[in-house]
Amino acid sequence: MSRAYHIDDEVTQRAYDHSLMRRLLQYVRPYRFLMIGAILLLLVASLLGNLSPLLNMWAIDWYINNPERSALVEDRENDQVEPSANNEALAEQQAEDARGLGLLLVVLGGLMIGQALVHYSQALIVAFVGQKTMLEMRVRIFNHLQNMSLRFLDKNPVGRLMTRVTTDVEKIQQSIVSGSVQVANDLFSIVVVVGLMLWVNWVLAAITLSTVPFVFITSYVFRKFARRSYLEIQKKVAALNAYMQENVTGMRVVQAFKQEDRCFQEYDRRNGLLRDEWLRQVRNFALYYPAVDFLGTFSMALIVLYIGHRLLAGDMVPVAGASVGTLFAYLQWGERVYRPIRALADRYNMLLEAMASSERIFKLMDTEPDIRDKPEAIPCEGTLGAVEFRNVWFAYEGEDWILKDVSFQIAPGESVAIVGHTGAGKTTIINLLSRFYDIQRGAILIDGVDVRDYQQESLRRAIGTVLQDVFLFSGTIEHNIRLGNHALSMDQVRSCAEYVNAATFIDRLSEGYAYDVGERGCRLSTGQRQLLAFARTLAHDPRILVLDEATSSIDTETEMLIQDAIAKLMAGRTSIVIAHRLSTVQHADRIIVMHHGEIREMGSHQELLARGGMYHTLYQLQYKDQDSSVA
Repeated sequence: MSRAYHIDDEVTQRAYDHSLMRRLLQYVRPYRFLMIGAILLLLVASLLGNLSPLLNMWAIDWYINNPERSALVEDRENDQVEPSANNEALAEQQAEDARGLGLLLVVLGGLMIGQALVHYSQALIVAFVGQKTMLEMRVRIFNHLQNMSLRFLDKNPVGRLMTRVTTDVEKIQQSIVSGSVQVANDLFSIVVVVGLMLWVNWVLAAITLSTVPFVFITSYVFRKFARRSYLEIQKKVAALNAYMQENVTGMRVVQAFKQEDRCFQEYDRRNGLLRDEWLRQVRNFALYYPAVDFLGTFSMALIVLYIGHRLLAGDMVPVAGASVGTLFAYLQWGERVYRPIRALADRYNMLLEAMASSERIFKLMDTEPDIRDKPEAIPCEGTLGAVEFRNVWFAYEGEDWILKDVSFQIAPGESVAIVGHTGAGKTTIINLLSRFYDIQRGAILIDGVDVRDYQQESLRRAIGTVLQDVFLFSGTIEHNIRLGNHALSMDQVRSCAEYVNAATFIDRLSEGYAYDVGERGCRLSTGQRQLLAFARTLAHDPRILVLDEATSSIDTETEMLIQDAIAKLMAGRTSIVIAHRLSTVQHADRIIVMHHGEIREMGSHQELLARGGMYHTLYQLQYKDQDSSVA
């Protein structure tokens, strides 16, 4: 599998690829019998539908324009037979023609009803298979994305990945499921129509098909331009989605800095590029379809000229191909043979589009997660909570080291505060402990076992993480506290909320625990989201607590509730806290001072102040005002 973590939108003009098609057909294989049934139904529908011109020809030549009845009428007008006998023979012939015409109409109606029923059944089958394959493909892509590391997600915009799951999958479904069935129908329709035309009159068939080579030449030229335009459209759609997602997510920042006009102009520019590409594609079709229609109409004109010439010459013998019924039949067949030929060119371009989409999807699916469980990985259960960083080196890119030879130990139940300036590596430490990234050198151990030897699921279950930017999911407060833990009773959910002081604001809400928090918790304040995150962490009862305790723009009452909740959460747990409050720093068992990815000092609050080093300087800059306000 590939380890190229950047999934770009640059797509090439992908030709038909057997290997890609085989991978795509794997999603259809479980429904192959349904697909075969749908194709057979389409074949039946095609046969039924293309028999109607033949029945029309028989109706015209045998009954409506019956030569025998015409001869009787002519004899009566020329007084060549006894009037009474002529009238009797003419009446009998007219009755026979009426019966025959009625029978053909009944058969034709039956064919139309049968065709409609077959098309209905086939459409249901294709829709079912198409939706099932899209479901399976999207589930696999989503599951794969969940297994990717944060390193991968850092490098790929969400909008781009959304395009893979939505637009690209839909294009594949339209081309591979619906398209393959329609291609089979088009090919069979051509075979049936050509066969019927050759059976009735090979000369007329040759005239009708005389412009087909020019249709294929036109389709070949069109295909080159259309394929290029299809690929450009897909690239511009992905770019537009990525920009749209980024702006909607960051709308508060956009509005805060009054960037609406600039963002609108950029969105308008990208949307204009997509519009121009679609117009270019429309121009391609506007040239192609009339060209094919002209060639089809020209073949019809040749039929009219040929049969018209034979009729004017007095040749009314159907076998000679000069009857009125034959003219109508070949006009209908001609239209039915050129329509699927034109559609095949379009479907081929859709197939190439699906090839490009599948190439992007499989490039994503083939990107191997860089963080995976070892085959012999063990569960992280019953942990004591001892944490050790042993000569840890880490860089997000290359050798631009964020952590440099970091080593420290935390005893079970001990609380450690990490302080330092922005960019010192504090957040990186808590990301590495949960193994969101893998280190390049050294080892991170829990209870003496390297975190890379644990199963990821159980490792992260043993570590409770509360970040500064709390993320809540759309849904109720209860849903966000449970977060998939259905074993919790409602009483336990309430107990967790009460323990960390979240029940203080939940009970004031009109719907209580059924209150909808909105997207990303937008209907709650910053402090309320923080308290809810504490309740969620407590509900999963982790042995190790990782906490970025920063909050901003909260009132004094909420500040006190949060401090009390932090103290309760840390009680009896191994705690690693990125400290922003003096209270946390003072009450921590030890303080680790980070600077440029290295540990510069370590000790208690009083020890480090007495040492007069970097912590003392940091205290003067960051914590002294808090100390004064408390005093």
